[in-house]
Amino acid sequence: MKILGINTSPRDNGNCKIALEKALETAKAEGAEVELINSNKLNISACQADNYCKAHEGKCPVDDDMQQIYRAIEEADGIIFAIPVYFFDVNAQMKLIIDRLYSYFQFPFAETYGTKKVSFIISQGTPDVAAFENTLKVQFGAFEFLGFELADFVVLGDNNIPGAINEKEDQMAQVVEVGKNIL
Repeated sequence: MKILGINTSPRDNGNCKIALEKALETAKAEGAEVELINSNKLNISACQADNYCKAHEGKCPVDDDMQQIYRAIEEADGIIFAIPVYFFDVNAQMKLIIDRLYSYFQFPFAETYGTKKVSFIISQGTPDVAAFENTLKVQFGAFEFLGFELADFVVLGDNNIPGAINEKEDQMAQVVEVGKNIL
């Protein structure tokens, strides 16, 4: 079993990456092969709305680093996204990925690549974990529409300071469960 982790935070040692690494470490301990991609280090352009994917079996013609993410998603059995909320919604790096998954909408994703589990680890500064729930669930509806199976949707609050999660045993326990449930 192969589990892909995609960290969309621009912080190299931020709460998202720490949480994702813990979840992947757990999946690996359970026997999974794991891969970590830091999307902020990649060159990913916005969708160009050229509808090329409609006529070419869901293939996106934009030749950038999103091609690496497409391949990794197609090869994985499960995907864990780690996403910061900065201003009421997913960050820009995650939104680029979501929009570029539109090409899969034009092609029967699940029938081609199989049903894949997906988990979301969201870290935010506000302590109210339900504060942005409605907005976030709309964004993640795209994955359900494509045929992904939701394994976990975990919101970790009060994490404005990079590394704050290291002192929160309850949050670290939640991401350990994400690593188990993605298998």
